[in-house]
Amino acid sequence: MNDASGPADSAYLGQGEAARLRTILEGTRAGTWEWNVQTGETVFNERWAEIIGYTLDELKLISIKTWLTHTHPDDLVVSDQRLQAHFRGDTDYYECEARMRHKDGHWVWVRDYGRLVSRTPEGEPEWMSGTHIDISASRAYQEKLETLQAEQQRTIERLEKMASRIPGLVYQFEMRPDGSIRFPYASAGIARIYNVTPDQVREDATRIFDAIHPDDHAHVREAAEASRLSGEDWICEYRVIVDDEIRWVFGRARPDFRDDGRIVWYGSILDITAQKELEERLRQIAVTDELTGSANRRQFMELLSREFFRYKRNGPGYAVILFDFDWFKQVNDRFGHNVGDLVLKETTRVLQDELRASDTLGRVGGEEFAILLPDSDMDSARQLAERLRQTIARHRFEGTDATLQGTITCGVAVADPDDDQSNTIMLRADKALYHGKSAGRNRVETFRSSGNAR
Repeated sequence: MNDASGPADSAYLGQGEAARLRTILEGTRAGTWEWNVQTGETVFNERWAEIIGYTLDELKLISIKTWLTHTHPDDLVVSDQRLQAHFRGDTDYYECEARMRHKDGHWVWVRDYGRLVSRTPEGEPEWMSGTHIDISASRAYQEKLETLQAEQQRTIERLEKMASRIPGLVYQFEMRPDGSIRFPYASAGIARIYNVTPDQVREDATRIFDAIHPDDHAHVREAAEASRLSGEDWICEYRVIVDDEIRWVFGRARPDFRDDGRIVWYGSILDITAQKELEERLRQIAVTDELTGSANRRQFMELLSREFFRYKRNGPGYAVILFDFDWFKQVNDRFGHNVGDLVLKETTRVLQDELRASDTLGRVGGEEFAILLPDSDMDSARQLAERLRQTIARHRFEGTDATLQGTITCGVAVADPDDDQSNTIMLRADKALYHGKSAGRNRVETFRSSGNAR
């Protein structure tokens, strides 16, 4: 992890732009395509064919019909709609997720990106170019997540149907014209949620309302008012605090409007704390890197996008630190991937202690991490990056026969008013990081708006 840069770096830097672009495409495992909209002529790379199990030679006579033949008919409709929108200028890019028939017979999901690069003298769309990314694994994961959520919803719906037959979870609540309230009836089992007896609730109805979490009071009142005005069921999820413990409950009640001005609600209350905990676990799975516990790339980029739009609405500036380990491959090769994983997890733990509560640490690549710093400028971000660099350089990674030490190289960039996309700051930080690697590693480089890494 501490070696100087070698010949491989010089060889890479010596490549032309086109060659380096090919290297990047190969690294991202992207299939590429070029299409003449007018003639149907197409050019695919080998990876494009490999995604669906073929070689280019096997496909033969390649044209736009190759795409049409292998793509699911339902997805072709969506693809055509988005293409036409792009041709009209409604969108800057064409983007579509589609299923393609693999050589073995199964469907492969691809994310199709493209952009029109030329038009005919008459203004008609001519050449387009783009990429195919295999997203089958992420789609399978998303479908599994949706299945779990659907099962959870079905469980909740079954519990709702059972609520009227479950002791302790049904009640009758009355609101009088003078504003007073009471519970003429509450099942005995209500004690399991609120730790009060039916007699106590009948004597003092405020016990139930006093238990509502302060942050949810307005939500509960708005739902009740909407039910009163519409005559439809009151349906609400909210938190209650009982014996210093926060519980989630699901309430549902039907209003009955009496001639004397009273409104009587007949309903049920379910303890859904377990379901909410499951939802939170599912959410954490979706946004957290499994190995390190830090934000995953998807979550980090979503938070970065929010910060970008906040900044565009005259919000405070922000910064990004992008860093990765120097010579990390040597750790995996010498000690094994288990030790490499230990280093990444330990790094996350150590660096989290150096960050503010508002900062976000995310794993955006194999050994590459990014830190989002809201309300930060270049000087404060650079100082933090230098502190993190020194922290890692001093740290001893235990867990092997030999004590490991490692270094990181950091690239720092700040928000720029001229940015038109949220990920532009990441590109600048990446350039600064790359410059730091080229300059010897174990250092912090900043990217100024002039385009120079320093």
